[in-house]
Formats: sequence, C-alpha cells, structure tokens
Amino acid sequence: MAKYQETPMENHEADGIKEFDNNLPRWWLYGFYFTIIFGIAYLVQYHFMGSGNVMKDEYAQEMKEAEVKYKLAAANTSNTARKLVLLTDPTNIAEGKKLFTGANLCYTCHREDGGGLVGPNLTDDYWIHGSSLDSIVASIEHGYPDKGMLPYGNNTKLSDKEVLQIASFVASMHGTNPPNPKPIDPAVEKKEEWKVQ
Repeated sequence: MAKYQETPMENHEADGIKEFDNNLPRWWLYGFYFTIIFGIAYLVQYHFMGSGNVMKDEYAQEMKEAEVKYKLAAANTSNTARKLVLLTDPTNIAEGKKLFTGANLCYTCHREDGGGLVGPNLTDDYWIHGSSLDSIVASIEHGYPDKGMLPYGNNTKLSDKEVLQIASFVASMHGTNPPNPKPIDPAVEKKEEWKVQ
C-alpha cells in the first residue's frame, strides 16, 4: 500500500486550501502509460502502416462478403428445377398485384403502375438482371441489398406461390407504357427480348 506524506505542497495554496504532495497510485500510472503506448501503436498500425482496418474499410469488407453470400445463395437456388410457369388467370394476377402494392413495399420503388421511381421501370424492354420468369423470381427472392432492394421486398419470406404471383403480375405489366416512366439507365439496363410467355 502506498505511503502518503502529510506535508502540504509548499507555495501552492488557493483560498486557504493546501494540497498534499502525494504520488499517484502505481496502478493508475501503469494504466496511464499503457494507454499512451496503446494509442501510439494504434496510430502507427492503422494510419501510417495501413495494416489495420479502419471503420470504412471494415464496412467495405462486410459489403463484399454480403455480396458474395447473396450471389452464392442465388446460384444455389435453381428456379428451373421448380418448373416455373407463368400464372395468367385474373385471380393470381390480382393476388400478385395485392402483394406488389401491399406490405411487401415493391411499389415504393417501382410505383404501383411499374413505371419506376427509385427502382427501374418494369414495363419496358430494358432490364438489369434479366427478363425471364426465372430471373424475375430470383430478383424477388434474393433482392439486391447493395442497391436497396431487400429479399421479398421487405425481407419477410413469401411462399413460392406468392413469389410466382408477384412475378406474374410484373410480367402482366410489360408493355403497359405508364405515364412519366423512369428514364432508362444505359449504364446498367440492357435491352432484352421479352422472355416471359
């Protein structure tokens, strides 16, 4: 245990109050020295050597890992094995529209008429991820989180039938030419022959 002296500091007085000139506890000093050494080592490693990941680098790495994860998930799901068939009857199209314009939030980015807002226009011949029924279903199921599109629109899993109903509703909007559609982005959207029959 540290031994404290009882002699006040000389020539150090404020309003009649004098301080004892005691040494700081060793555990406090060692902790203080450790933080100085740690701070210098951190500064050198992260900012001068560049061998550590600062927060923006960690974020970029996590985004890359997520992209790989979602691409693998999409690759491991074989839509063709499910033998997808376009639903054309009015009941299924109406159910697909209800899902598209309801809690799944598709309409918030693509508009209720499919003309595109934040997301692309779904009624023309220009597609980012393909115009086949398999591609549309895969886009709904896996989303594109890096672009703001969550799986199933709001990350709430839907049944295969509900996904097919939404995809069929999207297909039913092809060629409807809504007013004021979102302009085509030639950097990412490519013209495709309409593949959904």
